[in-house]
Amino acid sequence: MEFAAFCALYRDRYREYAHSRLDDAGQADTAVRLAFAELADQWDQALRSPNTNAYAWQLLNRHLRTHTHVAEEAERDGQEESVSRAGLQDRSFLPDHADGARILHQDLGMPLPEASELMGHTTPRPR
Repeated sequence: MEFAAFCALYRDRYREYAHSRLDDAGQADTAVRLAFAELADQWDQALRSPNTNAYAWQLLNRHLRTHTHVAEEAERDGQEESVSRAGLQDRSFLPDHADGARILHQDLGMPLPEASELMGHTTPRPR
């Protein structure tokens, strides 16, 4: 039941994020579907982790990277371009967590506290 609630809460945001990372909507949807399938198999482990959201976010990004690499290989082989290489190069200097926060906040208009929660980062406490 907790897993179903997690999916209902985050699936649409994961899809939005995946669509912003991959030009091919089908690949983006597949990456999200595979990430949730893997999370379902590892749900008990995710719940025992320090932060379930961070655990799930890492799975999603791993699947997105896999789809990005597949698309880049296809492009190198002269097949249909699936990933905007210019978009990847523009952000390649950012670590994954910073790039993800930038996409969620600036590109998708998500408030920073919500983006932080989605990614499994706690909001820093004021000193």
